[in-house]
Amino acid sequence: MQKKVNLSTLIVTLVCGVLITFLLTFAVTFTIYQVSLKSLEKNGGGEMSEEMEVFSSIAELYEQLPEGQKNLEMFTKLASIDLYYRMHYAREINEEEMIYYMINGYIAGLGDMHGEYYTRDDFQSLITQTEGNSVGIGVYVNQDIETGNIKILTVMNNSPALEAGLKKGDLISAVDGKRVSEIGYYEALQGVAGKENTKVTLTISRNGTEFNVSVTRRLVETETVYYHKYALDSKVGVVRVLEFNNTTPAQFKTAVSTLLNEQGCEALIFDMRGNPGGTLDSALEILDYLISDGLLVQVTDGQGNVVEEHYTKDKGEIDVPMAVLTDGNTASAGELFTCALRDYNKAVIIGTKTYGKGSMQSLIGLKDGTGLRFTTYLYNPPKTPNYDGIGITPDVVVELDKELENKNYFEITDQEDNQLKSAYEALLNKDK
Repeated sequence: MQKKVNLSTLIVTLVCGVLITFLLTFAVTFTIYQVSLKSLEKNGGGEMSEEMEVFSSIAELYEQLPEGQKNLEMFTKLASIDLYYRMHYAREINEEEMIYYMINGYIAGLGDMHGEYYTRDDFQSLITQTEGNSVGIGVYVNQDIETGNIKILTVMNNSPALEAGLKKGDLISAVDGKRVSEIGYYEALQGVAGKENTKVTLTISRNGTEFNVSVTRRLVETETVYYHKYALDSKVGVVRVLEFNNTTPAQFKTAVSTLLNEQGCEALIFDMRGNPGGTLDSALEILDYLISDGLLVQVTDGQGNVVEEHYTKDKGEIDVPMAVLTDGNTASAGELFTCALRDYNKAVIIGTKTYGKGSMQSLIGLKDGTGLRFTTYLYNPPKTPNYDGIGITPDVVVELDKELENKNYFEITDQEDNQLKSAYEALLNKDK
């Protein structure tokens, strides 16, 4: 089926080139879970079929809508068009493809830019990735500018790639004997991705020598947090967060604790550049770890009514100078993290204006295994207004140097990263 690029392609575009993970990468979203089917299934029903049972329940729920929200004309028109095609269409109907485009067309018509209908495989992959695990070989890659091959940016711990001996900087020049230069970069990426417990043979180019490596794909915990001591000042720790999923809080706490308690750092820079967001719970747990007391987020519905508020649970905090790096792809949970720290005067913000996504989506599992993500709430930071469609302007606006724009952040050194240097300088001046 031909369809738009989504999570099943294992591709996410970030600033400074294209970053690919062969573990699923989260889209720009801020997600909560909801159980849907129980509210749609009717108890009892006698001889009624399962399908009719669900349809009857939906009809009953539809009747409960206010008159202004009902649109029976739309359903009648759609049913008429479907009938004409089934009676007179000169070609075969691909049911799965037709349903996919019909539902995504409905979502597009509503203007829900963060909504999406998922096939069974895509929805299962999304749920698995949200939990912080996914099937793959465990590498982050992008396209090498000089050769066009797949360049490994980093190899995850406890991954098939690490066990196979793959290293940062390796170039994948062929996949199962097919040269990347011949089949194309994106088709080669699809060749690396695959099902659990299946093997792929990669031709690796390293230091001018080519050799083959067999890698078995499996379920791997996604590494979303990377950290190190700042090269220009060992008293400053740098923590880069790629996304927020269920395993991110533990990785984040390990990073901060290691830098402060084991490596002697006295200040922290949180790099949120390219962070597209993730789950609400993971973002709140991390903020609770950093902030001592107070409101973390307020959730409102489409009418502005407060649905829920989340406050800190742990009265402890991390009390060291902090800075946050942002760019135009810092979105959703990444923006809440950024704004909350500034609201509590915990951090100075450096970089460029953020994406501007202050809405939340619900994931709904449908009866046939497909799924739906749709916008259900807005979320407000602790003290400042919602920034949906607006973005967050940093305290100090610094554009990335032009010569670095075609590099991925994994490839930019501390010495040449002018935005990171500006964040460091802002830390030094924060309390002056």
